[in-house]
Amino acid sequence: MNLQPVQHGSITPMQSRPIAPESNAKPKKAAKKPSTRAEEVRIAKAKLSRRSSLIKQRRALKG
Repeated sequence: MNLQPVQHGSITPMQSRPIAPESNAKPKKAAKKPSTRAEEVRIAKAKLSRRSSLIKQRRALKG
């Protein structure tokens, strides 16, 4: 087995950083604002559009 010099980068100890108490805290999420009617309509239309698109794809695969 070969010996590596002590100065070799892979075996030199790394300096550890001090642990900050804030680093353990979980980030706070922004409060979710209530959705407006226009947003609800947009979401509903998107769902319908995706659903019809999937139906068309299945029909095309069946032939």
